[in-house]
Amino acid sequence: MLFKIKLFFIIFLLMNLNLFSQNEESKYISQNGFSQVNIISKKDTISFLTTNVDTKKAKPTILFLQGSLPKPIIFHDSTGASVTAFPFEIDTYLKRFNFVVIARHGIPIVGSYEKDTGGYLDKNGKVPAEYVKYDNLKYRTFQAKSVVDYLYKQKWVQKDSIFVIGHSEGYRVAAKLSENNRKIAKLVCMSANPFNRIAEYVLKSRIETLSTASDSLLQKEIESDIKSFKNIPKDIEVYKNDYEDYNWMSYNSVLSFDSFSKFKNPILVTYGTEDRGSLNNDLLPFLLRKTKLTMFVYPDLDHNYSKKEIDKNGNELENSYHWDRVFKDIQNWLLRNSMKE
Repeated sequence: MLFKIKLFFIIFLLMNLNLFSQNEESKYISQNGFSQVNIISKKDTISFLTTNVDTKKAKPTILFLQGSLPKPIIFHDSTGASVTAFPFEIDTYLKRFNFVVIARHGIPIVGSYEKDTGGYLDKNGKVPAEYVKYDNLKYRTFQAKSVVDYLYKQKWVQKDSIFVIGHSEGYRVAAKLSENNRKIAKLVCMSANPFNRIAEYVLKSRIETLSTASDSLLQKEIESDIKSFKNIPKDIEVYKNDYEDYNWMSYNSVLSFDSFSKFKNPILVTYGTEDRGSLNNDLLPFLLRKTKLTMFVYPDLDHNYSKKEIDKNGNELENSYHWDRVFKDIQNWLLRNSMKE
């Protein structure tokens, strides 16, 4: 009898801790003007946030695909204040767009600003195994496609104005998602190489050789990188249980510009000229001559659209932040010839 009482108490305690956690998460989601949606299947649950919608009015909808780190979508601090991981301000655009962002598998939607901004770690100080297992191009594309299919059926979504924006690793996911996808009206890919990650390494090494007295070691690195690309097998699925190798191959076996060629609607590619890994985007007009391609290139800005600032005496100042300016350009492009006023 005593054992049963103890067992009941433990179960009751765990249920209440879980309920407290869910209530805390819901509080921060609501605090930032979002609602959570779960797409549940037998083997998976895809969770995403959408800005609070007006169910009586269909609006253009933006799906934002974030980069590679295992980060929550919302961060709170010890005072109870919280912010989203959107790199640009969305409040200005809420009357015009719905915004959607997908949670990374195995990572909580809400995290601590003090602990999790560099990436969420579990109680053992490690990246969650569930995140590692699903951190590949195939799964992230599947997630995004499921969300786009869901959005397409909603009355609050303007069906001819579903826009996908991908930044960094999200660039590759957005590109793969776009292949033969007629539900996406316009595609925006930001701050990544139009080939693959290996091509980024090659480009960075080649740029470095230009300022090196002897570049023989760098040339060997380049040759090694190219060899690793050539050695990727045609069927990478045989490695699906070796998560790290499979995830690496998933992003490097596909060339993003090939995906662009299978998308019939307009594409916008943006990057800063201080983002060395993205410079090969200059080749896209040559690779995609018949594609509806627009390029926004930002001089002096880096991977996250920041600019190094120096005073008149040559002292380094705090970097200036230009994500909002970049997004304003993007939203103007999205609305061009595509929005019903």
